[in-house]
Amino acid sequence: MKKDLLTRPFRADQIKQRKGHHGQALKYIDVAAVIERLNEAFEHEWSFEVLQHEIQQGEVIVLGKLTAGVVVKTAFGGSDITTDKVGDVLSVADDLKAASSDALKKCASMLGVALELYGGSKDRPPERESAPSAAVRPRPLMPQERATSRQLAALHSAARRTGLEKRDLEVFLEERVGHAVLNELSRADASRIISELSGNGDDHRA
Repeated sequence: MKKDLLTRPFRADQIKQRKGHHGQALKYIDVAAVIERLNEAFEHEWSFEVLQHEIQQGEVIVLGKLTAGVVVKTAFGGSDITTDKVGDVLSVADDLKAASSDALKKCASMLGVALELYGGSKDRPPERESAPSAAVRPRPLMPQERATSRQLAALHSAARRTGLEKRDLEVFLEERVGHAVLNELSRADASRIISELSGNGDDHRA
């Protein structure tokens, strides 16, 4: 494994932008560039497979596994289900492909690929460009909707196992749910984040 190649910051022309939750601008790397980086670092000796997938209302979720030598990383990826103007689903297959690409990129980030976009390096600013304004902040959650103390404890525990520092966790949450206020996490979001962090943290050796 050529770690210096995996962790090398991407060129400015390889970094793209998209609109994230609540209108914030997010930076990302195209999956083709991530695949090219993995090929370069592992000399094409790596593989990726989807372990399982789930189709929910409005979203598809996959659990992917990246294997490179004795290192194995697993991570969840997701994608919104695309519909036309009248609400008919266009192609779940394409949505699953997008979710698989998302999972691959998350697995690769655990090896240092594009980690600077998740706040893991000082070479580039974190992925979140600007804070959402008050006008686009999510509505306050009702007490029964908020994450439980048990969920928050599990989230912190999963973050520690994954190696995320406080700032890294904040950036991670901002990218996933649009903010980093733990007390404003919904139970559903907390459950999803815990699952994702737990999956990212898996590292099995043969």
